[in-house]
Amino acid sequence: MQQPAKDESFYERFHQQLLDTSSWPSVYVFKFIVPASNNAQKTLEELFSNDVVKISVRASSKGTYSSISVQGTFESPAVIIDKYKQASKIPNIIQL
Repeated sequence: MQQPAKDESFYERFHQQLLDTSSWPSVYVFKFIVPASNNAQKTLEELFSNDVVKISVRASSKGTYSSISVQGTFESPAVIIDKYKQASKIPNIIQL
């Protein structure tokens, strides 16, 4: 279930897309899917503990996964990319 690691060229393109589509600081919504049976949700929430964000959690119909949305205002595309890179270290996380 682990997603393949994204390379630096992906992050460079993503950084440019964020610069082109938003003025910074800007509101951004992260979306993740994590297994409900491990500590991924707690780890993900800790990743954003120093940010002013709204976290929404929704369980899958069978309760095996949780969909997590994190909305907040962030200073730059670099902050967004850093959060994604940190989140990618959480086992079995899917980043949308």
